[in-house]
Amino acid sequence: MKKLLSFISLMLICVIGLQSCDDSDNIVGGGIDPEPDLVGCEATDFYDWNDFTFSTSLDAGATTWLGFDLDETTLFSINLNQAGFHCAIFEDCDGELGSPPPLYSFQTNGNGVEVGIVTEGTYYLEVTNTRPGRLDFDFSISLSDIVYGCMNDDAINYDETANVDDGSCESNDCSVDYWVEEYQDYASNIWGELVLDCDGNCGPLNWVGDGWCDTGDWGIYDSEGNIVGINLWCEELDWDAGDCDIIVEECPEGLIEDCNEVCAPESWLGDGFCDDGSYEYNGIQIFFNCEEYNNDEGDCDALGRTTQQRQLPNGRISIR
Repeated sequence: MKKLLSFISLMLICVIGLQSCDDSDNIVGGGIDPEPDLVGCEATDFYDWNDFTFSTSLDAGATTWLGFDLDETTLFSINLNQAGFHCAIFEDCDGELGSPPPLYSFQTNGNGVEVGIVTEGTYYLEVTNTRPGRLDFDFSISLSDIVYGCMNDDAINYDETANVDDGSCESNDCSVDYWVEEYQDYASNIWGELVLDCDGNCGPLNWVGDGWCDTGDWGIYDSEGNIVGINLWCEELDWDAGDCDIIVEECPEGLIEDCNEVCAPESWLGDGFCDDGSYEYNGIQIFFNCEEYNNDEGDCDALGRTTQQRQLPNGRISIR
């Protein structure tokens, strides 16, 4: 009788789930394991592309995921008002880290970034704070209708309304000879062989490297009888074959040249972090710890990381 009561008691314990019948570890909730917490892209919340904006903050190295369902092909831009965030867009979520390689991958510069074209489907956006401290930021997405056309403003069929280049750009044919009414002669006899200049116009080949810097101040007659300024001041023509000084292109809006003339976020100046090469932008070390920028506006003073030398790639040192 005692054995029977013991057996019944054991069975009751098994039924109500307080203990496993094979003497293994206790099982909570009637033997059903709890669902694991979702992380990474698997925990993505989905939003409407057309009306999405928010403000939040991320710790250094922290990541957040956003998901979107798109029902039409569109051109989109991401607006994130802080530099130093890395964004990656994936078409699938295969595990918590997305499904590499990303469709688009870029670093924010504090302004809007035109990302590109996306077609109908589901997308996962990973946003990571690459800066060393917690940062507040505003985020939004802008969608634009796609207008295909020639986007090269030097082409004869340039379309100023286009936002996606369709490869249709056409250049002047500088091999076509024409009559110049003003000189009562053919262009080939007046100027010789013509080539495309920096602005897509036809200019004399013998003007390249002739000792005069041609920046559009001098011109020739075109086939329509109009005077066209000839500009040979660009990298493609070796800065008029050395007749002109090299032009250093300006940084995009929101970026400035650091101590080494590398484009870097202007917002990093005086932001509380010493930019002495410790942090990278687009994979390049950034230096603001020089006299020109007041030692990163004082951010590097307390650390004593001041230098009057420009630190250049491959061990080169240039004294300022």
